[in-house]
Amino acid sequence: MSKRDKILGIAIGVLIIFNIVSYNKVSNLEERLYMLDSLSHEIDSMNHSVHNISSEVGMRMNEFMQEQLWIPEKNYEVLHVDIEGNTIDVQINWTLREQLQKENVSFLYRETTTDDWTELEATHKDGLNYSVEHTFPLKGNYETQVIASSESGTRSEDLLDLNFKEQLDTRIIINAHLNHNGNRDYDLHIDINNPLKSEFMVDSNREALKIQSAMAYLTINGKAIKEFNLLELSDNMKPDPDSEYLFYSDFITLDAVEGELGNNAKLHIVVEDGLGLQYEVITDAMN
Repeated sequence: MSKRDKILGIAIGVLIIFNIVSYNKVSNLEERLYMLDSLSHEIDSMNHSVHNISSEVGMRMNEFMQEQLWIPEKNYEVLHVDIEGNTIDVQINWTLREQLQKENVSFLYRETTTDDWTELEATHKDGLNYSVEHTFPLKGNYETQVIASSESGTRSEDLLDLNFKEQLDTRIIINAHLNHNGNRDYDLHIDINNPLKSEFMVDSNREALKIQSAMAYLTINGKAIKEFNLLELSDNMKPDPDSEYLFYSDFITLDAVEGELGNNAKLHIVVEDGLGLQYEVITDAMN
């Protein structure tokens, strides 16, 4: 055998050995990738199982807590709203889980700003069902309870939170942005959303919920430099029976005297509705 043939044979042998080794490495790599993929599926399956178990536990806990309640069912219904008289007539309904013999049931309420409870006689409808009708001042938030007394003692449980004032106070949504573009230049963007539909306001009261005035004030160091009547300036009032929408955007260049007051600029928005309630937002300028 010639020297050339020997070299060629050695080269072929090396290539065969290299291919065998490479094949084994690729096979091992594929096997590891398969194992990793299987492990990933197992982890996903485990996470899904944990999520299902957590949901099941949460549901069982809610059921357990519900079973411990003395008053499992409760709701209220608005009968009438008197805007001018600032009152709201409400019927509150509840069902007891059980009741002792000769146990007298009463209804308690108090405004959240006081510690004194007012007691009202509850109306027994049928079975374990009770209700009470009462007129509340509209601009107040109330806590309510049911209390029962018998020869063996007294027990009570929270009923409903009637947050009428809170709903009124947070009804109008105001977004305001003031950007300082350097020197004496500012741009402002204001949008106001006034929903006319509320869970305790009837259609006949919608006019009282409408915006009566909407003003914006650009202030620097506490001094009002510019004012804007948004009802007059906004031309984006959407024709929606369930809400009012105001939008205003402007670019402002202050004169030299105004610009010398400094860069402590704020945008102050004041909106008032037909109930006489005011909604305010103050935002600082962003550089």
